[in-house]
Amino acid sequence: MSTPISTENSTRSWSTLAAVHARWVLRTTWRNGEQLFLLVGIPLAALLAITRTDLLSTSTPPVVITTVMVVLAAGFTSPGISVAFERRYGSFAFLGTTPLPRSAIIAGSLMAIALSAIMALALLSIIAAFLGEIATNDFAVIALTAVLGLAAVVPWAFVLGGTARSETVLVLANAVFVVATLFGGVLVPASSLPYGAALAWLPTGAMVDLATNAGNAGAVSVVVLVAWSGVGATLAVRTFRWR
Repeated sequence: MSTPISTENSTRSWSTLAAVHARWVLRTTWRNGEQLFLLVGIPLAALLAITRTDLLSTSTPPVVITTVMVVLAAGFTSPGISVAFERRYGSFAFLGTTPLPRSAIIAGSLMAIALSAIMALALLSIIAAFLGEIATNDFAVIALTAVLGLAAVVPWAFVLGGTARSETVLVLANAVFVVATLFGGVLVPASSLPYGAALAWLPTGAMVDLATNAGNAGAVSVVVLVAWSGVGATLAVRTFRWR
């Protein structure tokens, strides 16, 4: 008679499998030139354009802008496209034939998304600090904004990538990134837009408000981001397709 596997060993095995998948997703992401351009290149270009040229003029702190851009890129556009093409090429179906459980696949993907965001934000923060654009007391607020922002947008990446065709996801995910950064209260302040008041209820506007405001405004932004996270997670669980 075989010996039952203990709960500790089962948990450790599941964690190991999730970590292996996370490492694979992370390596694939950071070896892709387009993904690197999206994660680091575009936010870095925005940072340099704001701080070292007159091409972009905004009242929003540059570090806040780059943080929101990284969150959108790492948490929505990049994983949405990756999931859609993995479904198209049958990667998930293949993984289903391995000892890797579906829960570990999702967990590993989420770990890779978080690590990608951390790596990109760390690199951009170092550059921003070198440029004199970040203060030590900003770190906690920026970190909170990034965490809640990722929680708000990641489920929607799985909603889009897990339901639509890969070509459609490629167009929509990139379009959302461009439109959200240009007209979602990121590069252009909400106060300068005729519909600016409504942006506080969108993830981008809520992230900017949370990172730049304290008190009641920040509390409202937290509620908005949590609400987007909850609705997105519910839809992702109900609509995500593996094939």
